[in-house]
Amino acid sequence: MENLDKIKTILLSPFEIELFESSLVNLADTSNKLRYHNFAYSIRELSRHFLYSLAPEKNVKNCSWYKTETPDDRPTRFQRIKYSIQGGISDEILTKWGFEVEELNDTISSIKKTIDSLSKYTHINPETFNLNSKEIETKSEQVLDTFKKFVETIDNYKEDMKSFLDGTIEDHMITAVLSNSFESIDVLAPHYSLDYSEISNYSISEINDIEIVVDVEGDVYVILEYGSRKERSEGDGLDLNESFPFSTKVRYFISEEFPSDDYEVDDFGVDTSEWYGDDEDRC
Repeated sequence: MENLDKIKTILLSPFEIELFESSLVNLADTSNKLRYHNFAYSIRELSRHFLYSLAPEKNVKNCSWYKTETPDDRPTRFQRIKYSIQGGISDEILTKWGFEVEELNDTISSIKKTIDSLSKYTHINPETFNLNSKEIETKSEQVLDTFKKFVETIDNYKEDMKSFLDGTIEDHMITAVLSNSFESIDVLAPHYSLDYSEISNYSISEINDIEIVVDVEGDVYVILEYGSRKERSEGDGLDLNESFPFSTKVRYFISEEFPSDDYEVDDFGVDTSEWYGDDEDRC
């Protein structure tokens, strides 16, 4: 089946992979007249676990847009799909930013219908109890197509959301970078001054219930300053112009503005290994 390899690459945990592989073992058991139904039921359960891993209950319920819609106050499938795509960003904020919220909600409804449709493949009746091999192959492909469509639609729309936000943050991120200390450089010289920095790559890696997380990579250009104050005043100091690659995360807390001034920057990972050379050079 052409869908098998693709599905294995998008599962999120060892349990999900094991469940998927076990469902295929069920399907291959030609001695069991319920092999197709067991397979379909397992894939439906896999879709449930997959969605729950994308949208944990505590995270969904922590979103400002969440409201109780079930007797037991558990998030609905619609709410979990909504979280999987937009995290804690409310429809009102998205509308203010110019995102097509009506289209988004139509997509969420469509994804929910796709998940719900998996249930029809699990029903046992005289017409589906003793299927021949060709019928089982055809229906099993339909089940896998449905599951793959469910996952890919969420993933594609989530990437659309990230791309929509990506284009608004570069200048602000540069300011955030410049306002922080690069601690890894401290070990190279008693003092240094930051000349400038260049961002080579950035992308939104996560939208959760409270923040939009941006991964940042670039280079920092510094002047390493050697010598005591007396030595430098006498012209015996040394200044070296150097550049080092860095990476970090900028965490913008969800608010009506993006990017906003309400953010945190993770510790910078400045790669100074080239300054020292490899192990052989140091021996």
